[in-house]
Amino acid sequence: MKNPLFMIVQRLLSKNKIAHDKKELAFQIKSHPSYPSLHAITGVLDHFNIENVAAEVPTDIQTLHQLPESFIAQVNTDEGTDLVTVIKVKNKPQYSIYSNSSKDTIVTESEFIQKFTGIIVAVEKTENETAGKEANSVVDYILLFALLGITGFLTFDKIGALNLAHLLLSVFGIIASYSILNQELGESTVIGDAFCSGNSEKKDCDAVLNSKGAEIFKGHKLSDLSIIYFIGLTVASLSLSNFYPVYLISLAALPITLYSIYYQYQVVKSWCTLCLSIVGILWLQASLVFFETTEINSLINLATKDIVITALSFIGTYTSWRYLKPLIRNVIDLRKEKIEAVKFKRNFNLFNTLLQKSPKLNTTIEKSGEIVLGNKKSPVEITVITNPFCGHCKPVHKLVDQIIERYHDNVKVIVRFNVPVDHPDSDGVIVANRLIELYNEQGEKVCMEAMSEIYGSIEYNDWLSKWKKSNDFSKYLEVLQNEKSWCNENGINFTPEILINGKSFPKEYSRTDLSFFIEDLEENYSNIPQHNEL
Repeated sequence: MKNPLFMIVQRLLSKNKIAHDKKELAFQIKSHPSYPSLHAITGVLDHFNIENVAAEVPTDIQTLHQLPESFIAQVNTDEGTDLVTVIKVKNKPQYSIYSNSSKDTIVTESEFIQKFTGIIVAVEKTENETAGKEANSVVDYILLFALLGITGFLTFDKIGALNLAHLLLSVFGIIASYSILNQELGESTVIGDAFCSGNSEKKDCDAVLNSKGAEIFKGHKLSDLSIIYFIGLTVASLSLSNFYPVYLISLAALPITLYSIYYQYQVVKSWCTLCLSIVGILWLQASLVFFETTEINSLINLATKDIVITALSFIGTYTSWRYLKPLIRNVIDLRKEKIEAVKFKRNFNLFNTLLQKSPKLNTTIEKSGEIVLGNKKSPVEITVITNPFCGHCKPVHKLVDQIIERYHDNVKVIVRFNVPVDHPDSDGVIVANRLIELYNEQGEKVCMEAMSEIYGSIEYNDWLSKWKKSNDFSKYLEVLQNEKSWCNENGINFTPEILINGKSFPKEYSRTDLSFFIEDLEENYSNIPQHNEL
């Protein structure tokens, strides 16, 4: 089952050659509190630092010519409105339209204008996007093909070309069967999306897989038997010296394919192309029998050892699958629950209700000279009370770096140190003193670089060797003393502490959740009404 917004956003990013982690992209879209609105798309693009714009433009040919080569557009359909990815056809007055429920459709400019509502989302590739390429999937494919190659090389001399072809078909059967399982459980896969996209009256994988006939017998669906069959066949193929039992099983499986075709055609009246791919693999495997031998008797006269090995292969596979399937289902259920939990957590109204319950502190220190990052005139003020040698402060400062990088013009961040000023020779005072001096003498950028290093993995002596001690220690010690006095007066004894416009960050949230709410906080504190979802 596909995630519609994910599919069209992925298509847009791929067309613009913007690297992205597919799993993380899908997770962020589905867990966005505005899902499935257009705001969820722009919110996630902002989350990944992908330059984007959502706008309503005139629906005329002149405007279309000024739009980028690819964009997301809202179009009118028979059911209402839908979001699609639009790609201009090169050197032609035509547009390629991709929606979640169909393959690409080519339309003329006039046809597109008739459907186009004028609402678009466009992106631009920059050096700052953080969507990240899904390196693991590439590695997985390399490992899979390497495994198949090694298996083929090691077994070719032993079993021959035809038997090797049969074995490889079993492996492809496992992959297709696992895709069917994911489709049944509502998970998206590359193979499932490729085979089952464009559902229509004649093609609907979900209708077939969720029908009564998909359950062959109680507790065992088509996907279960398919996985058990192909894994058992693979294990047997690698264990047997005589391939005849495997060929005999391939012939015995043919009646099931006829039942599958009849059921889809006559009962459900829809085709599951993933299921038909399994049918095709079974037919190909059965056809190899006639290239191997024309003597049926030779297939039937099996040695007891071969029968035992084959039986153990399938019994072992069945037993293992009975144990593994509940684990797979639990993992998928937990993934769905995580999406719902994150979606609930990212609800700004809930967050703001908890935030407003805490008393408001006066965060002002007159003529303090302390570190203030971002936009000093922003209505959103985040005060971070910290210590350079506080282990729990490290992830908070990583968060500060991310917020400043992404929302520099929208937020004001005060970095306030709570260090033992009664011991001026302590490491914490020396580092904090130097950081304040760097900020006041060399500016925000240099200060943030030095701060990122001390809150990173660098050792104190190495940091001090690079950044040195303060040139005017007593001047900036006074700043630290004022900050310490403020902490004592307001009962802040531990670090890290985060205040948002003087109110304590809710304990019910992880501090790293703050980045989810910056835009909403800006709207809230600017007294600008929340925008309507498109």
